[in-house]
Amino acid sequence: MEIIEHETLDLHAAATFLLVHWQTLRAKAKAGDIPAAKLGRRWVFLKADLVSYLRSQYSYGRPRSQVQHIGDSLCCTNDPIRSSGGVISQHLTESEYNALLKR
Repeated sequence: MEIIEHETLDLHAAATFLLVHWQTLRAKAKAGDIPAAKLGRRWVFLKADLVSYLRSQYSYGRPRSQVQHIGDSLCCTNDPIRSSGGVISQHLTESEYNALLKR
């Protein structure tokens, strides 16, 4: 039988690990934005869950990956995100710019 050990962090240690203020982390945990468990009066975080959460927040100019636990492994899925503006939008041609500027 394989023994799996999980490192747990309290609120302050988890906040230090994520480089956020402990009150910010508590609010996100309470809202369900960050995986955590409240045992009695204390918040408990699994370090592996925090790593997964942090990786899901990476932005590389592509749709955000959602990290999920499936069995003993992690799985990433991409949900299509519609956005406007930036480099994804079609660029106006010179004639369209001139028409807008009434040249």
